[in-house]
Parts: sequence; structure tokens; C-alpha cells
Amino acid sequence: MSNRNSFNKKFTHQLNEIIDSNIQNERFGVSELAYELNMSRSNLHRKIKSVTGNSVSQYLRKVRLNKAMELLKEQDYTVSEVAFAVGFGSVNYFSKCFKDHFGFPPGEVESLEEAKEESQDFQNQYNLLKNFPFQTTSFIGRETEINTILSLVKEHRIVSLIGTGGCGKTRLACEAVSNLGNEYKDGIWFVNLTPIESEEFVIKQFMSSLEIAEVPGRDMMEIIIERIREKNLLILLDNCEHLLSACAELSVKLIQSVTGLSILATSRKALNIKGEKVWYISPLSLVDPASVFDVECANRSEAVRLFADRALLNNPGFKLTNENITEVATICQKVDGIPLAVELVAGRTKYMDAHTIIDRFGGKLAEIPSMVPGTIERHKTLQATIEWSYNLLTEEEKNLFRRLSVFTGGFDLTAAEEVCANEFLLKNKIIDILPRLIDTCLVQTGYTKNNMMRYNQLETLRQYGLKILSDKQENEEVSRKHLEYFSRIAEQAYNERMSAQAYWMNKIQLEHNNFLAALRWAENNKTEKFQRLAANLSWFWGRSNHYSMAIEILERVITSKIGDKETHARLNTGYGALHTTTGEFQKGLDLFKYGLSLWQELKNKREEALMLASLSDLLHGMGDDEAGMKYSRESYELAVQLNDPVVELNSMIIVTYGLVCAKKTSEARPMIKKALKMAIELENLYLIFVTHHMLGDCALMDGIYIESEREYGMGLETTLKYGDTSYTCTEMLGVAMSVAGQGRYAKALRLNATATRVAISFGSWIPEEIPIVFWHEMVVKLIHGTREKLGEELTNQYEEQGRAMSFDEALKYALNFDID
Repeated sequence: MSNRNSFNKKFTHQLNEIIDSNIQNERFGVSELAYELNMSRSNLHRKIKSVTGNSVSQYLRKVRLNKAMELLKEQDYTVSEVAFAVGFGSVNYFSKCFKDHFGFPPGEVESLEEAKEESQDFQNQYNLLKNFPFQTTSFIGRETEINTILSLVKEHRIVSLIGTGGCGKTRLACEAVSNLGNEYKDGIWFVNLTPIESEEFVIKQFMSSLEIAEVPGRDMMEIIIERIREKNLLILLDNCEHLLSACAELSVKLIQSVTGLSILATSRKALNIKGEKVWYISPLSLVDPASVFDVECANRSEAVRLFADRALLNNPGFKLTNENITEVATICQKVDGIPLAVELVAGRTKYMDAHTIIDRFGGKLAEIPSMVPGTIERHKTLQATIEWSYNLLTEEEKNLFRRLSVFTGGFDLTAAEEVCANEFLLKNKIIDILPRLIDTCLVQTGYTKNNMMRYNQLETLRQYGLKILSDKQENEEVSRKHLEYFSRIAEQAYNERMSAQAYWMNKIQLEHNNFLAALRWAENNKTEKFQRLAANLSWFWGRSNHYSMAIEILERVITSKIGDKETHARLNTGYGALHTTTGEFQKGLDLFKYGLSLWQELKNKREEALMLASLSDLLHGMGDDEAGMKYSRESYELAVQLNDPVVELNSMIIVTYGLVCAKKTSEARPMIKKALKMAIELENLYLIFVTHHMLGDCALMDGIYIESEREYGMGLETTLKYGDTSYTCTEMLGVAMSVAGQGRYAKALRLNATATRVAISFGSWIPEEIPIVFWHEMVVKLIHGTREKLGEELTNQYEEQGRAMSFDEALKYALNFDID
């Protein structure tokens, strides 16, 4: 037995030495290891299984991961560097394997060693905190905010933390100042203004909190200044919004008189005094419920982590799992990540699971009351907190606040003026009232990509506004004006979709939630306007990532009685394009042909030329090049007669595409380059993408794979600018085939696997299955051929790595031409 153990130890030692010397080589697998040991694969498997209890692949991975742990503990390497150092081609896949093996992600290795040092520091800091509320729960997230607040307090003598009700201003302020250490030798004092109802009692509460006694016949302010004049201290003035004048006056006098004093205030509105630094507090970070695929992903959201922590306090059996993460993320999103609301809803996990909470409470999560005895009235529900803020507004501010609730996904100043104005709220006054709502944190601001200011209400605030709007019977009037405003925008966008496509793609995407809200209201109240608005948006849906939702809407429209022929023609055009995108080519063809007949009846030559071009494009895609060429010639002849440069360019590109499909690359290439130059001048993103794609096709068929990689890459970048995932996935496959042609097989299979996964998830065509003849031939040659060259084991490994990549990771990978 001892001889056998000795032999096994020697075998394991030799095995580990071989693996270690090849550890950076991601292609070093079972076959390579067997070769190095001069053993067959089957004998190697039996031997390793008997000695280690693992399969060969499992043992290889175990050795790689143990080496990774050693490197991470040295703290000299990033996770990415370690992943590649131990033979993983994908950081995402490495992180998954690491967590499966050790129980925590690689990024947490360093932090585990640091946790021990924190407890002693905390005790030293706590002794300087005076009158601070005792916290019975853990503090979750907000690391960046805490660091920012600490910097602000050190740079400014008076700092105001401003945020909507329930966003955790008090708790964040307390947590931040507890990290100040010995900055203030005379302490950090907490002054709670929540119970104070009248401004005259503010100074008394201040004295009481600082343990300063009143002296009969003496001015209270003089007493305070006398007692703290030589002190070095920080005052946390908490909940100032209902006592702003008194708090502002007190703060000014103290700052002017006591040089060693700093003030940190929390409020829903700034004090508006000289020297005040205002910093706005956002709700907790969220994660899109639709994109959450595991617990690690869900835990990127501070709101989800807070929910899980508080749920566990209320129900020791609660656990965040892959089965409930979508529901938990949805709850957090519905309450805007507002900590008060997250905690109130989490308290209900004592009685019901997350799915039941959503099912039973739905849109009334903000009304869930606190189960904790003694909770102050305005913190019993999130709605009560919002109502407290609403009641502090003037009548005209209340009027604008509730009317703004009709917008979903934000709005700009023009929209607010056009939709919200009425006889009691003049249009020219809105520009003055809106800033007051921003100052009270009832409206948030942000910037678009082109640096235009945009406004938004948190969903919980918006729902409260809608309730008040309905109670006052103003909802129908405001919804009608909202529909009329966005219908005008959609009509203009449809008419200019070719000449100003980039602008309108961005505009409609920005306002998409508002368009959907207008459609929902119109469907129940204004049928003809519902049909027309859907028809005007259909072209956009065919170029963006809203396929399933758009088809559902258009299906309801197309089966209804449509009185207006032009609306019907627009619907068939857009609906056909959507079915083409989702791979239902025959259905798209039937809709296109019917749409063509309608445009011909209407004698609309411009739309007829565009429709003929779409028919040609689709027929080429279906493999009917003869019919495709026929329609493209008709389209081009008609476009020339119209003297419309955009329509003519579109038709010319379709004619050129026929040459590409016929594999006449030398004839097609100069025409495509000319078309690309024109498309760039017209800023037509779709046509810019198409021309880059066709140049990629030509280079691919000619075997110039470096050139095709660059052209497909530029096409891919263009699709990202207007958000068409179906074509993004197609370009990703183009890049994959190009790198396969260069012998970069691992990258080819990873990219194709990602493109396929993403296309399926969005409901669009699968790029590898597009039936265009030349495309199919290239797929067979370059993708199927790669699989045959590499064999089943490596193919599965690389494709699994591709499927494990996030879409963003795959995009960066595809566009970095120097990385394999």
C-alpha cells in the first residue's frame, strides 16, 4: 500500500509540474496532457480519476483556479491579468468558475483580508459622535457617496445633502460623518428637527441637542455662540425642509461667529445661504430585472442588497436565489430604489414571498405601511413621505407637479410647456415654476447625449401625481394633450425618416416611453389616433430593439378596422419590415406587396420607390435574386424621376446589393464606395451601415479577410449608434467569419456564439441561418469549417466562453482587432 501511495504522489507531482508549465496556454487540454505523459486519453482519465477523484478536465480547472488564488492573494495583479495568466480566455467565464469553486468571486479576495482592521477604528470614531441615533441595522452600499460627502465637508463649512423623501439622507449623513475620525476634537453633534413643527423652536432644539442650558433674560443665540466660540465641532442639522427660514438664519449666524464650526444639513430643499455647498442624493443603484441572470449580477444593485439584508432580518429563511432575483429586482425598480420603500416592502417577506408581494400589491408598493411600532407618521409609508413634500408646495407648484406625471421616461421644457399649460398654469410661467420643483427634489434633471437638459420624475412620485391628477379629474385633459403633442412629433419623424434619420432615431428612442404611454391612452379613447401613431412609429420599431412589443401592438392595429388608406399603407410597410427582421420572410413579403399596392393607389411615388427597394432587399435575402433585381431596377428608375437624393441613394444601394448577391464584387465595390460617401454626407446611419456591410461582403468573398474584418467592424459600430441589435449581431458574425479566415478560430467561435445567443434573446433572425446564398456559403466555409478543424472539445469550449460573455464584452472584443 505504501508503495502505491508513493507512486501516486510521484504521478501527481509530475502531473502538476506539466500543468504548471503550460498553465498560460488556454488550449492545453486533455489531449495535450495525455501526449505529455505518453498516455492514451482513456488511460489518463482512469488514472486521474482513481488518484484525485476528478475527471481530467475538472482536475485541470482545479489546478488553474488554485494557482489563480495564489496570484490574487499577492495583490499585485488584476482579476483580468490573473485570468489570462492561468489559461482562461474569458474573464467572465473565469469569474464564474472561480466562484463555483471557492464560493465567492475573485474580486473579493483582497477585501476579506481587510475586514479585520475595521472594528477598532469604528470604536474610536464612535466616541466622538454626540446624540446620534443608535443604528440597529447594517448600512448597505453608498461607498462613492460617502467619500464624496467626506470630501465636501472637508472643503466647505456648510454642506447640504438634498434628496427626495425616503432616499436615506439621514442615514447616509450619519454613516459619512462616522468616518471622519478625529477631524473635530470637540465632537460631531446630531440635531434632530423631525419633531419640531414651528420655526421658533428650532434654536431651543439646537441648544438641547448640544447640552447648552438656557439663561433667563439672555438671548439664546448669544449663549450658543459664547459656549462654542472656541470649539472645533461639526453639527449635523437633520430634516430642515419644513423649517428652512429658521435653519438658514441659525446657520448663517453660527458660521460667521464660530470659526471652528462646520454644518452638515439634510433637507428636501437647500437652505439657499451664502457659502452653502448643495449635493443631491440619488436613490440606491438598480439593475434591470430583464437582464438579471444570477445572484452575483443582482447584487450589483445596492437596492437589491438592501432588500435582501432587511428581508433576512424579518425572515431568517429568506435567501436571494436565481429563482427570486427577477422579482426582487422588479420590486426595487418599482420603488425607484428609495431605501425607505425598499425596507418597507422587504418587511413583508415575513408573511409572503417576493412573487406574491408583486402579485398582491402591484402598483401600490408605495402604500405598504411600516410594521414597526412608533414609526413617525410621514415615514409609515412612502406615499405618506411624498404627500408631506407635496403639501409643502404652493398651489401653482402642485398644479405643475401633478400634470408632469403624465410623462413617462422624462420630458424636455418644450414638452412640459405644450402639455401642462392650461388657464390656471400659463405656458410662459412654467419655465419659472419647474426650477422650484427641481429644488424640492420632486423633479430630477439630467443630460442627453448631446448635452441637452432633460427632466424626470421618480416613478413613485409620478404615480402619486397621477393619483392626484385623477382625484381632481384632470387626467383626461392632460392625457389628450400628451397624445396630441407626441402624435405631431411622430408624424414629422415619419415624413423625415430618410432625410434626417439619425436625429429621429435618437429622438424617438429618447421619448419611446412617452410614445407608448400615448398609444395606451389612445387605444382606449381615440382609435384613429392610435392607429396613426402606431403606423408612424412602425418604421422606427423595424430599426430598433423593440420587435416583440412592436409586433404585439401592430397586430392589434392591423386586425382592426382602419379607415384611412395612408395609415394602412404605413402600417403594412412597417409591419412587413418587422417580420423581415424577426425572420418571418414570407409574411413580410406579403405585407410589403400589399403595402406597395396601397401606395400605388395613393399615387405616392416616393413611398412606392422606397417600398420597391424594401421588396428587392427582402427577395435577395430569400434567395430570389432575379425578382430582387427586377424590383431594385423599378425602384431606381422611379427614384431618379423624383429628384430626391435620399430616395435615389437608397434605391441605388439596393441595385448595388443585387450585384453583391450575384458575387460581382469588382463591379459592386466602386458603386458601394460612392454610395457610402453620399450616405455619410446625408448622415443616414442605416445606409452608412449597409454600405460598410456590403464592402465587408465583397472583401469576405474575395478572401481579403483583414479588410472585411474592418468593414464589418465599422458596420457594427454604426448599428450601435441607432440601436439595431439584429444588424449588430449580423455584423458580429461578419467579424467572426473574417477572423476565422485569418486562422483566429477561438475568437471566431466565441463571437458567433455571442451573436447567436443575443439574437435569440431579442427575437431577431439568427445571423448564421440567414438564407442569402453567398452568406450561407461563407458561413459553411468559415464557421462550419472552423468547427471541423478544431474538433468537438475545443469548439464546445470556445462557444461556451462566447455564450458566457456579456454583450458589451463581446462588442469590445469584436472591435479590438488586435486581440484574439
